Amino acid sequence: MAQALLLVILLLSFISPAFAAATKAPNWAELTPAQKEILAPLEPEWNGMEVQRRKNWLKRAERYPNMTPEQQQRVQSRMREWATLTPEQRKQAREKFKNMERLPPEKRQEIKRKWKQYQEERKHQAPAAPQSPATPPDAVPQPAR
Repeated sequence: MAQALLLVILLLSFISPAFAAATKAPNWAELTPAQKEILAPLEPEWNGMEVQRRKNWLKRAERYPNMTPEQQQRVQSRMREWATLTPEQRKQAREKFKNMERLPPEKRQEIKRKWKQYQEERKHQAPAAPQSPATPPDAVPQPAR
């Protein structure tokens, strides 16, 4: 009996660090300087984020050096925008994304085309009062349920 218990303890001592590493994401202080630079817009809320969200951002940060300067600029801009959203606005954005993913591919393409057209029209208009980067109301229809 004592041998079995010792074996279980020994196995757990090897499994626990691997399990902890798989379920934990580093807090802000544990990030590398490069990660901190890339993820800077998220610093104020980083330690309060769910583990999976931090892991997702870390994956994006890994891809960042291989992006073109334009892609890097877009990522930084979107992070800054995301950081300014309220929790309710983030929840709405996640819901819109989920709804978009449920749509048939041709409908998603149509929405992307409309969104690009909308952005082009905004570029060519004289800048008025600053507008939020919200999706136009008709851009993401709710899927049929």
